[in-house]
Amino acid sequence: MTTFLGSDNNSLAVALGLAAGFPIALLIFNELINSSEKRNISITPTLRTIRNLVLPTLVLTLFIRLVAELPREETWVRLVETAFWICLLMAVLSFLNDVIFGAAEKGTWRERVPTLFRDLARLLLVGLGAAIIYSQVWDQEITGALTALGIGSVVLGLALQEPLGNIVSGLMLLFERPLNIGDWIIAEGTTGKVIEINWRSVHIETSTRELLIVPNVSLYKNAFSNLSRPTTLRTETYEIGFSYDHPPNLVKEVLLEVLQTTPGVLADPAPLVRTVNYADFSVIYRMIFSVDRQESLANTRDNVITRIWYAAKRAKLNIPFPITMEYSPTESPSAPEPTASDLLRAFPRYRNAKLNVQQPQPESGDKAEARIFEYAAGEIVLSPKIQRKGFKLISKGTAQLSTPDNSNQLIEISQLGPGEFFGDHGGGSGLDGEFTVKAITDLRVIHFEPDEIAEMLSKSPALSAEVGQAIDTRRRAAQHLKFPGRHTGASGIMERPSF
Repeated sequence: MTTFLGSDNNSLAVALGLAAGFPIALLIFNELINSSEKRNISITPTLRTIRNLVLPTLVLTLFIRLVAELPREETWVRLVETAFWICLLMAVLSFLNDVIFGAAEKGTWRERVPTLFRDLARLLLVGLGAAIIYSQVWDQEITGALTALGIGSVVLGLALQEPLGNIVSGLMLLFERPLNIGDWIIAEGTTGKVIEINWRSVHIETSTRELLIVPNVSLYKNAFSNLSRPTTLRTETYEIGFSYDHPPNLVKEVLLEVLQTTPGVLADPAPLVRTVNYADFSVIYRMIFSVDRQESLANTRDNVITRIWYAAKRAKLNIPFPITMEYSPTESPSAPEPTASDLLRAFPRYRNAKLNVQQPQPESGDKAEARIFEYAAGEIVLSPKIQRKGFKLISKGTAQLSTPDNSNQLIEISQLGPGEFFGDHGGGSGLDGEFTVKAITDLRVIHFEPDEIAEMLSKSPALSAEVGQAIDTRRRAAQHLKFPGRHTGASGIMERPSF
């Protein structure tokens, strides 16, 4: 054996080349990795494998074989050479994975291949490559290597029954494909979104941002629900009770209108309301509606349940308490609500218009001439499709008045606050079916029937002129949006409407 760095000039040249070339190669790969990370190139993991594993083992192998000139038959020389070939094999497999799956476009078959399948395929190729390396480096028959591998697999299989059970279960889930990444499922009593499927478990992100890890064998043996199959549409049911005093058809009509006007509730399949039970305290109704996907369900359900309260109060529907309480003749289960007369005291011009707005006595049976309605933030109060006759004076909250432009997109004209109005004023429509009023905040309005507001305006010329001027300004604003430049005020310039 030649002495280390003996008199051989070739060995000296190789040693100097390795000493200079190895740092240069590291610098080059560092720059390549930094550049690929900035450009988001898919082969970045492969470059890291080459820099961290392949280059060091390659330099060590060349040093031993060409500089030190140690005999190949020595055990530790073969170990170093084996390590180099295994690292090179890992780099090649990493490159294939990065090229085929790393740059996969969303929705393609490459993007849909689960990580578990790729890991198992890589493990199989590593095993075959290791057998070939063993045969070539250690001068052994490959059949012996395969035999040793088989015996080792049996021993490992007996020792690792549970982990292998998860792997097999994962393979069965992979072939059957009852779930994919991105699906919403209910597993072990928890609802969440599948974010990863690996060789051992399925990772589920819950609605509270927690990570639930379910072993594959648990999913394979036990039942679970896939909320994203066979379609992403989700159908929700909600039950609520109303007093026996209200006709079921009236209740169903009010609840159905809530469903039809709540954003997120699909028109197809159409929402339904069913009478399902006569309970101890109320008649139970079931609301059935659909949303486009699981992510929309929580917000849509919240909007539906919130708007039921406002719709029930406007329609004077009672949601009974499931409790029994006793009150003395002078007690009331709740604080008395303000009457229309109470609310009108804040608006002298309406209060002084000599309109009788006293609430009727229960025994009189007379119809109230002014009522109080409340709307939830976001509700459409009036629109071309939702026409509610009557004059409405805002007592509390803010509403948006808008009209469609030439492209049929709603454009805001103004925001209406307390003391401002919308609706019919008796002699004609204040909206003419072309305006939309939407509650920006929770809205309380005082509602007058058309004949009553007409009588009030006839008794107050000043108020009648003010109402007429506001309506005319709104109409001119709507015309200006549809036909810019054609409708102007008295000064020849379109004025910003003020109501």
